[in-house]
Amino acid sequence: MEKIRYYNDNTGPIKEAEVLAFKKALQLCHELENINQVVLLIHTKNNTGYLERIFGTRNLNSYFKGVTPDPKYPSFKIETVRTFSDSWQRNVILVCFGLRSEELSKYDDFESVKAIIAHQWKSPDVQNWAKSWEAINLDSDEKSEKMPFPDKVVQEAFNDLSSSINMSTGITHPMDEEQCKTYLRALYKYEYKLDAAEVFAYLTTELKWDSDNANDVIKLINKLNSGGYFIGGAKTGLQNYIKDWKSKK
Repeated sequence: MEKIRYYNDNTGPIKEAEVLAFKKALQLCHELENINQVVLLIHTKNNTGYLERIFGTRNLNSYFKGVTPDPKYPSFKIETVRTFSDSWQRNVILVCFGLRSEELSKYDDFESVKAIIAHQWKSPDVQNWAKSWEAINLDSDEKSEKMPFPDKVVQEAFNDLSSSINMSTGITHPMDEEQCKTYLRALYKYEYKLDAAEVFAYLTTELKWDSDNANDVIKLINKLNSGGYFIGGAKTGLQNYIKDWKSKK
């Protein structure tokens, strides 16, 4: 089943927005099957302000162990980004408080997570994530505008790369990394726009790359876009790659 994704446009400590995110999790407990737990995810144990406002108490020690205050719902548990891990033994609704897009993307890969609700601390922290997946806005109940994909030639380059590497490992193998660098050199030399957010969205949502593997590509793109360089990748015959990708548009 495709993950369900919600987000809000919140800025700052707004209790109503925090409660709305939590209430959506409760609603999804009844709409989805076999949910075992609602995980309330924060950066560290010092970032409990969101949850103190929701539950009306500063004593949240029991929530870090997991509590079931109402038998009509599964247990609620506070986790941090360091403690929360994937598990095939449970089905989770994940409510993320204050995480940014690049942090949220990790949990898109978790098999146990059936729904993600992203409560934003400040704009535009979750917007790239929301646009990538066309997440539903908690306030309007409408989908986010979709993140545009890169130029068709750029898409063909990554289609080509995806079909020739081991998708489970991304570009960690030296030969796959070398091929990726060659493709990026070609695109950059011939002035094709390499927007990191657009490429990441295309890799993860369209080509089904794991977020960690996609981020390895993004790191190389960021080097080029910041005026840096990397070692490796062919430097000649790059026009032939462009010609081939253009023919497939």
